[in-house]
Amino acid sequence: MTLNKAGQRAVAGAFFAVLAVLYTIAWMSPAMGLFHDDAVYLVTAKAIAAGHGYMIDSLPEPIRQTKYPPLFPALLALFTLVSSQPWWLKLLPLACTGAWLAVTYRLLLRMGASRAGGLLLVGLTAASPMVLFLSTNLLSETLFALLITATLLMLIEDHALAAGILAGLAVLTRTAGGPLIAACIITLVARRRFRSAVIFSAVSMLLVAPWLGWSLAHVPHDPYYGTNNYIASNIVTGLAANEKAIVVVRNALLLLASPLSLLFGLNNLYAVGSTLAVGLWCIIMRRQLVPDLFLALYCLMLLGWAWPPERFVAPILPLVLWLLWRVVSRTRYREALAATVIIVVSLALWADIRQIPAAGGQTGNSWAEMQKMFGFIKANTPQDSILLANLDPLLYLNTGRKTVRGFAPNGFGLFYAATLAGVTPDQLSNSIRRSQVNYVVLTPDRDFAESPSFHSSVEALERGGVLQPVAIAGISPEYRLLQVSR
Repeated sequence: MTLNKAGQRAVAGAFFAVLAVLYTIAWMSPAMGLFHDDAVYLVTAKAIAAGHGYMIDSLPEPIRQTKYPPLFPALLALFTLVSSQPWWLKLLPLACTGAWLAVTYRLLLRMGASRAGGLLLVGLTAASPMVLFLSTNLLSETLFALLITATLLMLIEDHALAAGILAGLAVLTRTAGGPLIAACIITLVARRRFRSAVIFSAVSMLLVAPWLGWSLAHVPHDPYYGTNNYIASNIVTGLAANEKAIVVVRNALLLLASPLSLLFGLNNLYAVGSTLAVGLWCIIMRRQLVPDLFLALYCLMLLGWAWPPERFVAPILPLVLWLLWRVVSRTRYREALAATVIIVVSLALWADIRQIPAAGGQTGNSWAEMQKMFGFIKANTPQDSILLANLDPLLYLNTGRKTVRGFAPNGFGLFYAATLAGVTPDQLSNSIRRSQVNYVVLTPDRDFAESPSFHSSVEALERGGVLQPVAIAGISPEYRLLQVSR
């Protein structure tokens, strides 16, 4: 038994209605800046809007922002000129998500998907808890996803100039767009469209080259915000030989698990095995140069980063789903396929609903408690105080005090080594002395891998008399302010 057209429309309507409610709840959450990267983007955007240049103003000695490309902060700066309300600023990534899904639907149709199939893949992408999170926080992934999808669409439609512009803008959003340029050039050359390849290469390089030149000319020496952090955490320019092998093998397993992890939160060997088997079967049964080449090069790049790749797979999730759907949709067993689709959609929605209670902060922080902490700091510390915190840009944005993180997380030690190597008490003590820190702020930050070592190091310095606790009435004991003993 299968659903008729009216039944299919009713199911699709209910699905997207639930999604709209979930996105609205997450979008209207007052929490903002709890993921660290999103707060860094906002700090940079405010510096641009204030006419300070492309800077990180939150540090005691502001430095050039060379860690992240400039397109997303520049767009965010335009929004800050109107309002700094969270719902207004979050409208940028949310609008990018809407445009990305619309362009994805058009791309899927151009690659051979039916209207129903394209709508299903777009809906599953929107239902991913990670996509929901990225869409309602100040992160650049949704803009990046929009640009890479639009680039592939322009490539298929043989608009080399437009594709080159969009690919260049993608790299100016995230440097992970490099494989996109390579894949497009290889595709054009393989199809003997040499004139288009030249146009595409010239336009994309002209857009990207000024940023690369500027960032290389202004490399800061900050251990966390400088490019040295990237150099030390990939298998090309950093890590010992045995560490490179560990990163590649572990990332390969995480990549294979990421589709099911992104949709349902499943992250185990069953997810790895099933993804590997189904993926190989789909590639053998039906290959497409676009987008398979881009997927291959992009995933190859992710293998070399000493950082879990799941978040960075989210922008290509529709392409991964298309890899599967273009084969599975041709099955003769329509009833089984329909039942599977309903189960998958239901599981994805349930995973989303479970995420909503954490919409106030993916890091285990309570926004209400954070607000109490911000208010106390503003009322009871000198304006020229320097703070040290794991969420340093967030503290700066909400208190006006200069902040430092005090350590640079070691990706290999955090995610690939047997021991969780974040920061030691000696490293934190040196940072306090070097940056002339006055106060240290502790918040739960449960989802940060480096948080346990940061907390234990702060507690060690407290036992050693380096830090003295400051009493704050009416706040959870997990939120602490400690003053540096001089």
